[in-house]
Amino acid sequence: MDTGWLTAKFDSMHLSKVLAIALGLFAGLSFLGAKEPKVFKWINPLTEKELQAAPGLSHQTFKSEAVGEEVGYCVFLTEGYEAAQNRERRYPVIYMLHGGRPGDESKFANRLPFIYDAITSGRLEPTIVVLNNGGPISHYNVPGRADCRGKDLLVDELIPLVDRNYRTIASREGRALQGYSQGGRATARIGFGHPELFSQLVIGSAGAAPEKRIQQSGGTEREGLVFAKGDDMWTYTKTYAKRYKKKYPLDIFVHVGDEADYNYEGNLEYDAFLTELGLEHEFTVVPGQKHGNKAYDRLQQEIIEFQRASFARGL
Repeated sequence: MDTGWLTAKFDSMHLSKVLAIALGLFAGLSFLGAKEPKVFKWINPLTEKELQAAPGLSHQTFKSEAVGEEVGYCVFLTEGYEAAQNRERRYPVIYMLHGGRPGDESKFANRLPFIYDAITSGRLEPTIVVLNNGGPISHYNVPGRADCRGKDLLVDELIPLVDRNYRTIASREGRALQGYSQGGRATARIGFGHPELFSQLVIGSAGAAPEKRIQQSGGTEREGLVFAKGDDMWTYTKTYAKRYKKKYPLDIFVHVGDEADYNYEGNLEYDAFLTELGLEHEFTVVPGQKHGNKAYDRLQQEIIEFQRASFARGL
């Protein structure tokens, strides 16, 4: 009896079932939140929901000479900014560096309602907030890649643009820098690397361990991603402590989740490093906090109080 057709039919049915299971698993992962890798864009407008959640928030663009592209950013103008009685008033600025790669200026928009509420309730003085787009390798410069100049975008272009176009307190005493995850790493790199620009740093769950590997390897994060030697948060912090801490005193707030946060151990080491260097700072471990954007929700009272007190001392 020729059973070839039966075997072929069985194999075909078996293959169909395997494919069906695979498709089902893929669909299940999609349902659970697995996402395709995000396509990087220089311009990421805000949604209507984001705009309504924090009155005074808007999306803007500027032509960047650094990357040769129109680049998006968001700015929050506090209530009363446009009022006639405030036309001569100047405001401090908080620059908030988003987490993750690639860059997206809308990523931190869901944190703005906390600041809006803090200002309207009087817990924080009227303040401008700026959200940046960090570029393909968020907030970092990558030698040899003209499109990866995230640090230059912020330091050389966005900050001067904001000072020109808005009534800011255009000095370090009027600028705060904060970020989470990738943005936390960048806050440490840029903040300690440019203490002449900022008076306070909020470093949230920064990848201190990968930054340490970058330092020890002379710039390599992974194959195909190599930074300039010394372009890491550990080196910048040490250089600041040795050369600039008296001239440019920084208020420093570091936070991380406990063992549930995969950056926990690295931040414990970084906390000890700051202490060893004689840099006064606040260090907070959030219990039961996984790595994720809920950390700011749980710490927003402490962060806002830190920022209020820091501005009060400097202004």
